[in-house]
Amino acid sequence: MRHKILISSLLTLVLTGCGIIDGAVRSDNSIKEKTAFALGTTADNVTISNISKDFDSVKFNATYKKKVYQCYYSTVLVTTSDVVCSPTDGKSSLPQTAQCNALTKAAGKCN
Repeated sequence: MRHKILISSLLTLVLTGCGIIDGAVRSDNSIKEKTAFALGTTADNVTISNISKDFDSVKFNATYKKKVYQCYYSTVLVTTSDVVCSPTDGKSSLPQTAQCNALTKAAGKCN
């Protein structure tokens, strides 16, 4: 019984620390590439700032065409989700060229 509890505790630690681990090993350029895909542009047009690493996600700001977006991606083990972004001004939407994926569809951000 002790072994099951220990294994369960270790597994929980590994799973919940994925965002911190991914944030530590993933390069800023890799985050820029994931974000650029979500915004429908190339990595050289995106600036990343204010990166925050949680247990199950990485959150950050992305600047594209002088607009700031709050973005994040989720992590589980070695798998990460697509980047999801929302404009910070509350008025504009994602760029017309932004990719529409399952997460943005579910959030009502695209058709």
